[in-house]
Amino acid sequence: MTNESKSLLDSFMDWYLVELPKIDSPAVLFHSYIQYLQSLGFDIMRGNMGTKTLHPQVETLAYLWAPNSQKELFDVQVNSLFHSSLLYEFPDSSIRVTKFRLGSIQSSQFTASPIHYVLTAKKTYYYQFDSENKGDYPYPILEELAPLGGTGYLAVPVIQKGNSYAFLSLLTKKPNGFDEREVDFLTKSLNLIALKWWTFIQSELTESLLSIYLGKRTGSTVYSGKIYLGELENIQSVIWFSDIRNYSGISETLPPEEVIKLLNDYFGVAIPQIERFGGEVLKLLGDGVLAVFPYNGKNKLVVGKKVLLAVRKLGELLAQLNQEREKEGKISIHHGVGLHSGEILYGNIGSMDRLDFTVIGEAVNLTSRIAGMCGELGKAVLASENLAKQIPVRWEELGEHKLKGISSPKKIYAISEKKKSVRESN
Repeated sequence: MTNESKSLLDSFMDWYLVELPKIDSPAVLFHSYIQYLQSLGFDIMRGNMGTKTLHPQVETLAYLWAPNSQKELFDVQVNSLFHSSLLYEFPDSSIRVTKFRLGSIQSSQFTASPIHYVLTAKKTYYYQFDSENKGDYPYPILEELAPLGGTGYLAVPVIQKGNSYAFLSLLTKKPNGFDEREVDFLTKSLNLIALKWWTFIQSELTESLLSIYLGKRTGSTVYSGKIYLGELENIQSVIWFSDIRNYSGISETLPPEEVIKLLNDYFGVAIPQIERFGGEVLKLLGDGVLAVFPYNGKNKLVVGKKVLLAVRKLGELLAQLNQEREKEGKISIHHGVGLHSGEILYGNIGSMDRLDFTVIGEAVNLTSRIAGMCGELGKAVLASENLAKQIPVRWEELGEHKLKGISSPKKIYAISEKKKSVRESN
């Protein structure tokens, strides 16, 4: 390392140690790093920092920085691999965070880029633009960036435990591009920035993963630190239990891959509707869905109405799905929904080595038993007396019924899924 390079790195460390405690997000960290480079005269025109992720919906994400004079760089070309995009605006520049679906690493756009090279070769790549160069460029992205007036393009891999997991690319307009000592400094400073940047990313991804696997409310609760065995709370909630009618018979006649497709088709319409109307799916129990719609004294009626709206909308979507499945020669999906309103225990149960965040209580068991009566009573949706009293709509009383595991007979009610009896409440 030259004395000039060491001096640059020493100054960066002084800045890094002072500024780091003030930074609270990956976007702010990346922006602050670029601003620091600008203060040294690096004349950055474009910066891109990205990484592979461990996420079932997002394979890669990229943070693209550009000054306000280059806002055209933020134009998003939506394709099948595009997941979502978010723009962070600063006084003189912006950062666009783009997430890409599974398959992005195998896409031709990625494999024909210098980023693919640095990640696979684990080597830094530098290209100096020649103002007279009218020939072919080594990579398509360089040809796209050439009209911006850049003088040098640098791409650096971030390596940990022998594997490349992230990258940074910088485009400069500084006369003659980056020299050798600047490339050395940028490579080393980036690796320090990447450690904290990745910590931020991991934190966000962890919270997102908890939300996907446990539900938004439960994921947030676990992430906030409520992780101890026996830590429970009482909540009032409408409990939803639904499952596929004759699932056992279906699974015996269909090959495993068709059973999985059937389950994904059902969950693919059921879960979004439950969440759309304020519910949270806590468990996928084989072919069943256990969900809760928590309420308090003030919004008890509103939550109840939203539950019925979710039931009705799901019924409509299931009918549409069955039309498509029948056209493909597949069997239709029919479900039974049990609804009940009451108090449940919500929290951690299990052992010290294996915990489950769930709901327990008599109300949960009753809801499951009510759902189990749908086939016997020939109804798609059944509810308890508690829920019928909670929501003032026209119910069909089906009399008292002895439910398995429940000591005394319970009144059961049904509601038509075709007549509109409920209006959506905000």
